Amino acid sequence: MDNKKTFGMFILQRRRDLGLTQKEFASRLFVTESAVSKWERGLSYPDITLLQNICSVLEVSEHELLSGSEDTRQRDSYRLAERYVKLCRNTRLSQYIIYGGILLICALVNLSTAGRLDWFFILLPCVLLCASLTLVPSLCALSGRWEPYRRLLSLGGFSLSLELLLLASCLYAGGNWFGWAGTAVLFALSLVCLPFLLRSSLLPEKYRRRKLSLYLAAETLLLLLLLLVCSFYTGGAWFPITACALLFGLGLVFLPVFLRQLPLPRNLSSRKFSIYAGIETGLLLLLLLVSCLYSGGSWFFLAAVSVVFGLGLVLLPPVLRQLRLPPPWGQNLALLYLSVESLLLLLTVILGTAAGGRAQAVDYLANFLVSLIPLALLWGVMLCLRYLPVNRPLRCSAACGFTALWLWTWPILMDAALSPIYGWHEEINNYSLATPFVSAVPWSGWFWYAGLILVFAAAALALLFLGLSRRFKSK
Repeated sequence: MDNKKTFGMFILQRRRDLGLTQKEFASRLFVTESAVSKWERGLSYPDITLLQNICSVLEVSEHELLSGSEDTRQRDSYRLAERYVKLCRNTRLSQYIIYGGILLICALVNLSTAGRLDWFFILLPCVLLCASLTLVPSLCALSGRWEPYRRLLSLGGFSLSLELLLLASCLYAGGNWFGWAGTAVLFALSLVCLPFLLRSSLLPEKYRRRKLSLYLAAETLLLLLLLLVCSFYTGGAWFPITACALLFGLGLVFLPVFLRQLPLPRNLSSRKFSIYAGIETGLLLLLLLVSCLYSGGSWFFLAAVSVVFGLGLVLLPPVLRQLRLPPPWGQNLALLYLSVESLLLLLTVILGTAAGGRAQAVDYLANFLVSLIPLALLWGVMLCLRYLPVNRPLRCSAACGFTALWLWTWPILMDAALSPIYGWHEEINNYSLATPFVSAVPWSGWFWYAGLILVFAAAALALLFLGLSRRFKSK
């Protein structure tokens, strides 16, 4: 009963505030005066179909009518919203007047002073530049359809207006610098503005997790475009070598980001390091090729093989572990690694000998033998440690013994390899296996060398004793 009375008192109070009689109120609702009287006395509720018409006549919301009280917060919110809409409308109107007035006045002044429009076309992009930052966002906010594109349209309008300003200034000054200036400004703007555009919700779902890759790719392309335009303006042919150097340098830092965010197949996702090493090696070789062509030299093959050899020393082991090799090769990675590096070293020696000028067959043979001497140490140690069918201490003993033997014999092997080219000189090539430490070199140098040989020999004997004792114990 109390709710009906509260409801009736609210209708009565609102009707009186609006200056309506029961008869006028009933006529607007197409009901009888007695019905209105029953509502106001709290004897009955109106039909639910009449609620919307009652709210319209009494100028209240449905929430206020059903609660029987005025919602001052909601009324204040509506009032503030109306004020905001009115303020935005007045602001846009004032901007129309200001920008239009500036353009009209400047056009009349330009026509009256010069008889034609010339510097007016410099002022026009300036006005558009200001309008893109002030007028475009308010217009997008007014239209719900363009609201999601407000940031894109505003920054796009700003960039286009700035490019038009540069073009108008270039034409007015009679210059030809717009190409590189416009590209440089576009690159600088994208550095700052592109992250804000990529943060918007306009990107498809599959690209939202790759925003950093998109940003880096766009900036790289714009930087390459800027270099290309500058090379055209300077009349130089330095763009290919600069572009290759730029791609190689940026790839060293940012290529892991691309590979991490790129949706690679399952069989490649576990080989990202191999892909990274392969791409960077290819870019480095391309840089060497372009540099060789740019300088007019013929050193590319030697430099390429040397670079591949040097990189392979460090990068080839992890790459071989990630490659899916057949069982015979997959079980002998050390042998495969050493074989590839040995071939690259021998090829480097051959190409280096050929690059020296008038090389004869004896030069090729001598350099080939000289390169085989250190390879013999690596191969001997690897074969002892990997393929001897004995226990681990005996393998290490064989490796240390082979190293001591190599240290004992390598000077005379070097003498034999180099004597066909430089001749045999007793005062220099006086090394012998029987008396290895009799030399013109001071005793202190041979002392350390002999000490090194004795250390490996002692280690070989100690490991041999340990390996034999373990073998006898196992039996």
